[in-house]
Amino acid sequence: MDTTDNHCLKSGYLLKQGLHGKWKARRFVLTEDHLIYHRKWKTRIGVSSMPLEGCSVVCPCLDANLPLSNPLGTFKICLPSGDHEVYLQAAGEEERDQWAHAIGAVIRSLSTIKQVSCHRKVPFQHFRVYANVSEIIGAIQEPGAGVELGMHVRGGIVYRNCFQGCDLVNWLLRWSVVRNRENGAAMAQTLLKLGHLQEVELNDGSAIAGQRFKDGESLYRFTSLNMGAKRDSCSDNTDSDSSSSEDEEEEETERQKRPPKKGKVIKESFLLRKKNLSPGWQAVKVILRENPSTLEFHKATVMLETEKLCKVMDLNGCTIKDHVKKEEDNLNATKRHLLSVKDSKGKRLTLSAGSLDECRGWQTQLHNLCKSASTTVSTAK
Repeated sequence: MDTTDNHCLKSGYLLKQGLHGKWKARRFVLTEDHLIYHRKWKTRIGVSSMPLEGCSVVCPCLDANLPLSNPLGTFKICLPSGDHEVYLQAAGEEERDQWAHAIGAVIRSLSTIKQVSCHRKVPFQHFRVYANVSEIIGAIQEPGAGVELGMHVRGGIVYRNCFQGCDLVNWLLRWSVVRNRENGAAMAQTLLKLGHLQEVELNDGSAIAGQRFKDGESLYRFTSLNMGAKRDSCSDNTDSDSSSSEDEEEEETERQKRPPKKGKVIKESFLLRKKNLSPGWQAVKVILRENPSTLEFHKATVMLETEKLCKVMDLNGCTIKDHVKKEEDNLNATKRHLLSVKDSKGKRLTLSAGSLDECRGWQTQLHNLCKSASTTVSTAK
């Protein structure tokens, strides 16, 4: 499988849940039609490829069967082969949204390519002239106000995060987006043609493209679903206003119980850290904070709030340098994007990013915070 930079849309490190529920760090590469991940840090060793055609992405993933300390960093990819799902976890919400958006864009692109043109002309004028498509999709997916998603049982098989075609048309009529059911079906057909919707084939649960939208009991799902912070993907019904309010109060109480962490989070992601006492690399979760400016390291696994940090580095007096190193093995030459942080005592920390863009992003943020920290200390003196 060719994973050269020419075919790479996005790359980086994520946690992937294995067959036995364990989470392990993997390097992922997003191409124009596949999501490729590496079980080893070498580029072409232990490579698995996931075709994205017919898949859908759910972000964030709040499934009840995932006991995570950071559920808002988790998203999932629903494969076209029935109920099989792949759970992934980013280091933070911003990184999670970037991955989910990029994967969703690829799936929509593949759905659009596979569309079969309809012979009968759609009687509804293209609504993109009057409305922003992203705004329409956002409103349809709005938790508590959009189309209600749930579990539908057909032929003894459970389909999650789906809705009936008539439910979408009813929603468009209820909110006066369209004037009649014919226009509602035509608008839904446009969303289907643009790759935002997929019809679920009941015999195997896969999503199919190129079909005309049916205003009836046919099941559909979103290609890219932003479920919001309050929606549970295993639930049929959205929470009532009272229960939602109670949940918010409980979460606020829980946050007050936790000891506050010093410093505002500026950037966080999974990186590789060069081991000091033994050869090789270790996957770590890196968090960059300001006021005070520090660099934190966690184990790249599902962390509990009570677990201690592996390491905290004070950025005052640190210097930053990045470079690309080629590592040769018996298969090929691998490019590694390295970032070195040297503290005031001369101790060096070497990190490896998943891509050149990510490496430069970390370099910029670290340079700014190191400069800011040095200025603050000088002013204090």
